[in-house]
Amino acid sequence: MNSLKKVGIAVVGMACLTLGPITANAHSLDEILSSKQIVVGINPNIPPLGRFSDKNEVEGFDVDVAKKLAEMLGVEMSIVQVSSADRVPFLATGKADIVLGGLTRNPDRAKVIEFSLPIQTEAISAMVFGDKPLNSMEDFNSETVKLIEVRGTTPVEYAKQHLPKAQVTLVDNYPDAIRALEQGRGDAIVDVVDYLGEYTKNYTGKMHIIVDKHASIDYDCIGLSQGNTALKSWINVALYKLQTNGFMDETYKKWFGIDMVYPIPVSPYF
Repeated sequence: MNSLKKVGIAVVGMACLTLGPITANAHSLDEILSSKQIVVGINPNIPPLGRFSDKNEVEGFDVDVAKKLAEMLGVEMSIVQVSSADRVPFLATGKADIVLGGLTRNPDRAKVIEFSLPIQTEAISAMVFGDKPLNSMEDFNSETVKLIEVRGTTPVEYAKQHLPKAQVTLVDNYPDAIRALEQGRGDAIVDVVDYLGEYTKNYTGKMHIIVDKHASIDYDCIGLSQGNTALKSWINVALYKLQTNGFMDETYKKWFGIDMVYPIPVSPYF
């Protein structure tokens, strides 16, 4: 879970991992096809993955991906709202057939649920505003570099540890951070910058993104109940098609406003 989610949005912490293997109440692929419905867990409080529209309907990147999968299955999609803490329990109790919502793949969760192929990545990078010649993360470790960071977020500690020479100005939220950068009060922001794209859509000045070649990349996937292998296999085949035909990239840019900073390598083997 990235720092923007922690601070900018009210999201509950990591799902409980004390559950045993999840096998009960999960709808199999055959059952979903027979019922003509797939129940999808979406978190409406993590824009642009999920949010409420002006019509009070849940929309976002996760919704579009799930809707496309349902269309390919030939079934209707039913959304059930989840928080971060609900995702694994909803699979356990059969309240959802699949869940999204920035579900990061890790060894602890893999003990109790299945993961699809990744659908997005999260990692620290930098969004640079203006003409200053900053071309690598190492360039930021200088007294002449001014970073704008959001108070209380993980990247503040990242900057202290990896970029101790940089000047750091703290603001209260991400819109304020982008505004400060647009006004020239700083050179860059270091964060999971994918989630900042929607704040920079109207910015017409020079801007570029620098990746950290040493970054630890988190992979967010679709979660399924443990043992639901037929559904997992179908979803992986479908995701591979959506990755290779451009749907995933187009949908990501539609909602995030930028290309995925750390693209997912596409492989036919899974």
